[in-house]
Amino acid sequence: MGTRRARNKMASLRDISSWREDVRLQQDLRNYVRQNMKRKEMLDFLKRDFPTYAWSIPTLDRRLRYFNIFYTDTNVTLDEVKEAVGKELEGPGKLLGYRALHQKIRQEHLLNVPRDLVYAVMQEMDPAGLESRAVGVKDKKKKQPFTTRGPNWVHSVDGHNKLMGFQNDTFPLAIYGSIDTASRKLLWLRVWTNNREPRLIGRWYLEYIYESKVIPSYLRMDRGTETGVMATMHAFLRQYHGDIDPTETVIYGPSTANQVSVFVHGD
Repeated sequence: MGTRRARNKMASLRDISSWREDVRLQQDLRNYVRQNMKRKEMLDFLKRDFPTYAWSIPTLDRRLRYFNIFYTDTNVTLDEVKEAVGKELEGPGKLLGYRALHQKIRQEHLLNVPRDLVYAVMQEMDPAGLESRAVGVKDKKKKQPFTTRGPNWVHSVDGHNKLMGFQNDTFPLAIYGSIDTASRKLLWLRVWTNNREPRLIGRWYLEYIYESKVIPSYLRMDRGTETGVMATMHAFLRQYHGDIDPTETVIYGPSTANQVSVFVHGD
């Protein structure tokens, strides 16, 4: 009975509170869109600040359309964008890349325009500046090989989000695993709804060590925020072996560069 009364009370509050007349809600929605915030991130703030309204992605979309708030404003002219970019290039904005400048154009100049339009205007007005900041087509770097002495010398860990779906919400299947870089053997693999939580990744790594009773000499990973706990654990455990400086047992680098040259004793 208590739960039903609470629901009825909440429903009555929603009926009384008309979101169509909520000026604060309209202003907050405009600010979120100017910040180019994802809709899921918006919902977190809206549920906290406007709990008397029902919220979901479709509901959010309908209310944005009602207030005529769009991520891209088709009424903005090219001259307006050029004027805003020109003002920024005459000041501190000349040091910004096109992504940062695009965000500033949206937030400070109130122009909801797509990023590629800002890039095109910057390329027209300041091509030398873009080139000096290495913005644009990047030279493809050659993959740098690293050396391993054999199995369990270097283990490489990484995540995979290709099954996560649109904005990581549609079909959340996140993958994280590890391979031996010498044999290319898959050592462990986990499938979960999240592969960005540092403590979760660290737990999976400890589970593998506990089950296999094997710890590699080096652990290779990228510099993502999710790898911090795992890197700390590995360095802490390696310090008791005394063969390698524990701070050097963690190697950072992208998984796309896992090209291995095998070192054989006697070479």
